[in-house]
Amino acid sequence: MPIAWWALVGLFAALLINRAADCWLSPARLQCGLTRHPRRQFLVLIALPVLFAGLAWRSPEPAWPAAAAFVSVLALLAVIDLEQRRVPNVVILPATAFALVVAWQAGYLLSAVGGAALAFGVFLALFAVGRRLYGPGALGMGDVKLAGLIGAMVGFDGALPALALGVLLAGAAAAALLLTGRARRGDRLPYGSFLTLAAIGLLIAAV
Repeated sequence: MPIAWWALVGLFAALLINRAADCWLSPARLQCGLTRHPRRQFLVLIALPVLFAGLAWRSPEPAWPAAAAFVSVLALLAVIDLEQRRVPNVVILPATAFALVVAWQAGYLLSAVGGAALAFGVFLALFAVGRRLYGPGALGMGDVKLAGLIGAMVGFDGALPALALGVLLAGAAAAALLLTGRARRGDRLPYGSFLTLAAIGLLIAAV
């Protein structure tokens, strides 16, 4: 399929992401269609077609459409966590199952299962430590499940680099917000958004 067609597929995915964030997965369903986030809508509508076209241009191999699907799911989760401070199971659980099915068909199921288990275990430990030291708001179980999803997507070898990059991005963002006065100590950071951005970067680099 020509690259221009995949850009259109990316545009369709972007429309679905915006619709899901504003309507289907929004707590304020009565305001469906009246988004409070026009900048996010515009950014998603630009970014997804560009990413899809770039993936199609870089690699005509059959593996990249799965990467494009992963990018779409991660982008949706990034938007929801950024705006709603949650990582919904209705997206995480089917996406994890899909990632494992893709891994099984592509012949790297053991790596995907190992990556999911490793990432889930690492963030479960961080969740327990954060809860012990800082209280229940330090890290959510949604972030733990998201880490497992990312591990399933990137495989065993990519799980720790993806998590480490996400932690670095979150730390840099937190430092910038504190220094500029846009956040205070104790404010909750949308950790999942940074994990998803790190995973998107690694997925694109790996294709």
